[in-house]
Amino acid sequence: MPKSKEQKAELLQQYKEIVSNNEGYIIVKSDNIDTFTLSELKQDLKDIGANFTVIKNTIFKIALNESKQPLETQDFSGPSAIITFNEDPVAAAKLLSKIQEDKELLEPRFGVVENQYITSSKIMELAEIGSREELYAKLLGSLDAPLSGLLNTLTGNVKGFTRVLHSLSEK
Repeated sequence: MPKSKEQKAELLQQYKEIVSNNEGYIIVKSDNIDTFTLSELKQDLKDIGANFTVIKNTIFKIALNESKQPLETQDFSGPSAIITFNEDPVAAAKLLSKIQEDKELLEPRFGVVENQYITSSKIMELAEIGSREELYAKLLGSLDAPLSGLLNTLTGNVKGFTRVLHSLSEK
């Protein structure tokens, strides 16, 4: 059923808010998804601080244009949905990649992260990056390694010296 002008204006305003109030988004092809998978996906996205919304392409393209989004974002057609996120784009991409591998649903079309256009292949590459916690752990490990090595070197000399003194005192 066609939407009235008021409904379209309200939808346009909602789409502008979605685009401007989030750190990024991923547009996916949404024609093959079943209700059960969709409800699971929405719950998983909610757990990581992301949302899933089915969009009307023509109105969404107007919202993109009025929100000064990258020009590449306005080239898509067919049933579409948007996954929005504020915190971790990697978590959303990982979830999308998992669904894509398991059931071959929700084919990514493109995305925007921090006002930078990313292609569908880049979205899948983003999914291969470790989570934020894993990256923090690697960083801390990298920072800790030189300090641990220095501490072991310094204490090794002191331990060796005390062993020599101990063996001399026993003689």
